[in-house]
Amino acid sequence: MMQHEQKKKTYMKTFKPFILFIFLVKLANVALSQSTEFYGDSPPTSISIIPRNLPLSKIPVKVYVQRYVEEIINEWQKKGEFETIAAYQSRVNEKARNDKVQKLTNEALEELKKEYNKTINWQSLELGRYDADNQTFLIKSKQFGDFAISVPIAEGPAFRDGWHEVKMQKQDYYVLNDKLVLAKMDFVTATGKRYTYDSKQATLYAANNIRYNFKPIEVEVKQDAVQNNQTRIESKDITLGKSDVDLNIPVNPQTNNKTFVLIIANENYRREAKVPFALNDGSVFKEYCEKTLGIPLKNIHFSKDATFGEMRSEIGWFTQVMAAFKGEAKVIFYYAGHGMPDENDRTAYLLPTDGFSSDYQTAIKLDFLYESLSQQPAQNITIFLDACFSGANREDRMLAAESGQRAVRIRPRQGTLKGNMVVVSAATGDETAFPYKEKQHGLFTYFLLQKLQQTKGNIDLNTLTNYIISNVTQQSILINNKSQTPQVKVAPEIQNIWKNYMLK
Repeated sequence: MMQHEQKKKTYMKTFKPFILFIFLVKLANVALSQSTEFYGDSPPTSISIIPRNLPLSKIPVKVYVQRYVEEIINEWQKKGEFETIAAYQSRVNEKARNDKVQKLTNEALEELKKEYNKTINWQSLELGRYDADNQTFLIKSKQFGDFAISVPIAEGPAFRDGWHEVKMQKQDYYVLNDKLVLAKMDFVTATGKRYTYDSKQATLYAANNIRYNFKPIEVEVKQDAVQNNQTRIESKDITLGKSDVDLNIPVNPQTNNKTFVLIIANENYRREAKVPFALNDGSVFKEYCEKTLGIPLKNIHFSKDATFGEMRSEIGWFTQVMAAFKGEAKVIFYYAGHGMPDENDRTAYLLPTDGFSSDYQTAIKLDFLYESLSQQPAQNITIFLDACFSGANREDRMLAAESGQRAVRIRPRQGTLKGNMVVVSAATGDETAFPYKEKQHGLFTYFLLQKLQQTKGNIDLNTLTNYIISNVTQQSILINNKSQTPQVKVAPEIQNIWKNYMLK
């Protein structure tokens, strides 16, 4: 017992700088597999690689606990110099070892909670406004997320005015996704009044004119009982956080192994105006492809703020995949970013983030994309373009004018489609592809995602495109006071069959 306590103190002292990220090279099994006999002390079960100065919050709970348990077990299971084989076998056996491992696991978890608690800057917690109807205060925390505590309305002013003197005590945690999560904590005022946050107790906080529209908090505890943070935060008028199409994304249990997706989302341009929400467009569309359409992650390439070289490389990957699957692949290409026209021949281009709107040699010709994809056979090819090619950006300002060039709004020339290709564009002719600022998406992408969410991806292209065209056309007038009319272009070979194509 004395040795165990000494080992525990030594371990906590040496572990405090915090340590461990990559670990466990198993050696014991190799040694035992080569011989059925072993003499002397028990061999070590692992070797640890220990980076120094790693913050405790970054260390997985399992790593911490396993290291703690191994340090002690490796000593405990050694045969003593003056210990007989019979006594050793009586002391060290499968049941005794498992019991000790479990005891040490619980002990390590409690030690971790104590040490973790010391690393928190509790003074960084911020007090939000009081919800008089539900008699709750919102506590704002970057580390734990926002949560509410109950404070009677008569005690609310005193709690608010004395917030700078409030002490946080009796913190407890549970384990979720290999990390510690706040389960319970007391807030004690200078007068000794105590208010308790408990993740198991449902609380409601509502603030007028603020929409806290975050994903629901889901917890799963291994050592403790499940304790969901049941704080429910209502909202009105203003959206902060995610759009409705970013939440509750349907999940398809089936896997579409022969569907491939290339997503290019260009928002931050080096020389041109930003494209608001383009990265969010691409990121959420990727989630729908993976979760709702059942496309494996390895079949999806997502290129953020792509340069000219990166865009050409990704298109090359796409054509290689199509060639390898010899006509069995279904492919989806999605682009959100700047489009631009050639003023001389009205050719449409996709603009990389390192390109110049005044130099067509730095952009990707849309005809090049169509030609590259049509050279290989495929079940079908669907292209979504949340961009306009009139020379304007999402704010309806001309790209050329912003760079000091002559600004002319162009009606781009329609490219030629071949094979099994369907192209759905965000705007027609010289129109602008607008953002939907309230939803933090392009207007076109928002209604694309909304219909996938409503139908769980079980929808044909005809129904999907009709929904997008109808809603974008109507809402653009209401929201932006300007026309935006998505359009569908279809290769001649599939004029009579494309409407039944399914993304899923």
